[in-house]
Amino acid sequence: MEITAFEKRLDETTAIERTRNLSTKEYVYTWLADRLGWELDDQEFDVMIVYYPDYIAYTTATIRQTLRGNKTLKFLAAVDAVTGRAGEVDVELPTQRTIDADQELVIPPQIDAEEAESTWREWLFKYVGRYHRATEMPEYSLDELELVYTPYWVIDYGSMEESLAVSDLTGRTARIEEIEVLEEFYTRHM
Repeated sequence: MEITAFEKRLDETTAIERTRNLSTKEYVYTWLADRLGWELDDQEFDVMIVYYPDYIAYTTATIRQTLRGNKTLKFLAAVDAVTGRAGEVDVELPTQRTIDADQELVIPPQIDAEEAESTWREWLFKYVGRYHRATEMPEYSLDELELVYTPYWVIDYGSMEESLAVSDLTGRTARIEEIEVLEEFYTRHM
C-alpha cells in the first residue's frame, strides 16, 4: 500500500533507548543492575513500526487587532485522522516521502478530508481568538490539506500494560493502552 509518510528520524535502537526506564519492569531491572553491579544483557524486544494518520493543514489567516492593524499569520495545523482532534503543529516537520507500507501496519483514517477541514475551521476560530486576540473574525484560507502518516515505534515488553509506543515525529512515549488504535493493533499483531 502506497502512503505518504514522514521520514523516520529515529532508528530501532534509539526508540528502545527512549523507553528504557519507562517500563516498570525495565526500570526495576536497570535499577537492580546498577545497585548490584549486574551486567545488562542486550534484551530482544519485538519492535514494529506502525503508521498513524494525520491531516496537515497549511493555513493562512489575516486578523485585525485594535491597535496593531492587520496581521497575516502562516502556520501549520494538524487534525488527527483517527480521533478528529486538532491543534497547531509545534515541531519542525521532516521531509515527506511516498513509501510502500504493509497494509497491516497502516492505521486507516476514521475521518475524511471534508470532516478534517470542518474540524480545522472550528479549531481555527478558537485558536486565533485565544492566542492572537483578534477583534474581528479572521479572513482565512486553507492553502493545502494533506493526509500524512507518522511512524510510531511499537515496543513490546511482553504485555500490553508494559509495552510502549514512541512517536517518530515528536519522540514522545506513551503506553500502548493510552492510544486506543495502537491498543487494538497490539491485540491483533503482538
